[in-house]
Amino acid sequence: MTMLCKVLRVLVGLLMVSLVCVVALGIFYRYALQDSLYWATEVPNFLMIWIVMLGSVVAFHERGHIAFTLLGQSLGGRRQALLECVCAVVVLVLLGVLVFSGAIVVEDTMHSLSEALRIPKGYIYASLPICAALMMVSAFGQLYACARRLWS
Repeated sequence: MTMLCKVLRVLVGLLMVSLVCVVALGIFYRYALQDSLYWATEVPNFLMIWIVMLGSVVAFHERGHIAFTLLGQSLGGRRQALLECVCAVVVLVLLGVLVFSGAIVVEDTMHSLSEALRIPKGYIYASLPICAALMMVSAFGQLYACARRLWS
C-alpha cells in the first residue's frame, strides 16, 4: 500500500499542477483576451473532486485524518487493540456502503453528460467508490495489524 500511496501522491501533485494551469489559462483568456473558455469552470471542479478523494486515500492510509485517541491510549494493551479492531470493522462496513452506493450512483449517471465537456458524469462520481475501495485495502491492513496485536 505504501507504493500505491507514493503513486497517489504523484498523481495528486500532477492533478494540482493541472488545476493551477487550467485556472490560470481561464484567467488569462478572461482578462487578457476578453474571451472565455467554455470549459474553464467545469474542469477545475472535476479536478478538485479527484484531488480531494485521492488525497483522502493517502491521508487514511497514513492515519492523517483527525482522530480521538484519548480513550484508546488510556485503555492500553489488549483492550486498546480490541477497540482498534472494532473501529476498523466499523470503518470497513462504512467504506463498503460507500463502494456499493457509489457504484450505483456511477451506473445511474453514466448517461448524464456534463455541460461543457459532454463527458459522462459517472466518471467524476467514480471517485467515490474507487477511493473508498482503496481505503478498504488500507483498513483491512489496519484490522490485520490490530488483530495480530490482540492475539500476540
